[in-house]
Amino acid sequence: MATSSGGPGKAGRAYLWIIAIVVLLAAGLSGAWYYLANQLDTRVARVIEDARVRGTAIDCANQTVFGYPFRLGLRCDAVTLDAPRDGVRATSGALRTAAQIYQPNRIVAELDAPLIVDTADAPPLELRWQLAQASASFWTDGLDRAALTIEAPVVALTQPAADRLPLAEAARVEAHLRRRDGDLDVALSSRDTRSLAPQLSEVPPATAGLDLTIRGAADWLGGRAAGATLGELMAGREGALRMLSIDFGDAEMALSGEFSVGVDGLLSGDFELAVQDPARIAALVAAAAPDLASPAQTIATALSFAGRSENGRSVIGLNVRNGNVAAGVVPLGRIPPLR
Repeated sequence: MATSSGGPGKAGRAYLWIIAIVVLLAAGLSGAWYYLANQLDTRVARVIEDARVRGTAIDCANQTVFGYPFRLGLRCDAVTLDAPRDGVRATSGALRTAAQIYQPNRIVAELDAPLIVDTADAPPLELRWQLAQASASFWTDGLDRAALTIEAPVVALTQPAADRLPLAEAARVEAHLRRRDGDLDVALSSRDTRSLAPQLSEVPPATAGLDLTIRGAADWLGGRAAGATLGELMAGREGALRMLSIDFGDAEMALSGEFSVGVDGLLSGDFELAVQDPARIAALVAAAAPDLASPAQTIATALSFAGRSENGRSVIGLNVRNGNVAAGVVPLGRIPPLR
């Protein structure tokens, strides 16, 4: 009878090889995780020390690296930032950041409420929320894209007697930034935003959105924007405003167009304004910002005379030249320079 040439032996050696490979992979993964954890701990300590040298104290209470074996994250029980030179102090609840070990260039983070910001020129500001999440992706030039989502935020002033004065709330707020061919895309939105100030009780909740591109500004995500004012960043820039909108439910308005900002901070551009129920919008603007009541009424009147009707909206072209706003030959007001 023919016999098999060591079949069970071959299978046994194969299992041994499989076990050895698994052990080596596990050891390699563990070694990589602990190496990266040490690097993360060291870099965070370096960032905190660099900030201290520049006069800003950052504290990450009970700093811990976690996530073994497939995630790598940093956890703090509380975060404090103190910049006496700028007169700013901020404290928040727990911070958790994490990245998958197989995708270390994408980081997600959660921050617990409340966030209290105290400045030298204003009462302390308190922000609370149900959930605050952020994500960031990095590439060869640094930050490539970032996103922030806040569920049910409430903004309030902290009074000297430990009381709170609510200012505004929203159902949801989002912000998105990304590089695109050297340009910077910006998208902001808020849903069911409502002022809690008694003098603005007549203004209904609103949903607002902003979508624009700032040309040549992708390097802002690489850190170039740090420490600069909006006027300094925008001087000499061009861009495209795809949509700036606000919807009150029974009335809405949307603005879009190409724009540029001079070295003096003055805005120029050609825009299209579309408004549903101009009279209602003018009344709401007057209630929210009495100083803008006159130009809001002027625009509403211009829409009724010179605007064209599209899909239930009154549409009119606006031209802005060095801060001066006009609808055709009708002057509407002046936009101050960006600072």
